[in-house]
Amino acid sequence: MEKKHHIEMIQVGQMNIFEADFQAKEQEALKMVEQAMAKLQAELRVERVHPYVSAIGNFLMDLLKDNPSSAEKIMAEGKTIIGSMKAMRKVAEKQKIDNCAVLTPEQGFKAVLDYFDIKTTDAAPDTTNYEPKESAAAPRPAQRFEASLDEFL
Repeated sequence: MEKKHHIEMIQVGQMNIFEADFQAKEQEALKMVEQAMAKLQAELRVERVHPYVSAIGNFLMDLLKDNPSSAEKIMAEGKTIIGSMKAMRKVAEKQKIDNCAVLTPEQGFKAVLDYFDIKTTDAAPDTTNYEPKESAAAPRPAQRFEASLDEFL
């Protein structure tokens, strides 16, 4: 028995059901990323004087740009930047010697990703030389002005 296949051409400007579904999912993902960014920015505004909150918040925003799929994890109920810092502290306390605990940037950012349940293989952030961008919410320190008396004479 011979099967006949029917292929229908779609006019330019029309989209098939698969394209419509893909676009709807893409729009939903973009909305989730925007919501996650807004959540992080709101926490940064509240904690704007804390440099570590700023560093972690900026790290997570950079992560969102490269890995939009992590937005859902950041949006999880009860997950905050401060909470990730507490998780990082617990990791450091396990390595504490006497009264001193130190984490490398890789260990610290891994603790943050683990707290948000973001798989490091999915995110694959480069934390070896990570230098967070300056937070828009954080105030800039005043620049120091130096001049000698000879310059005024």
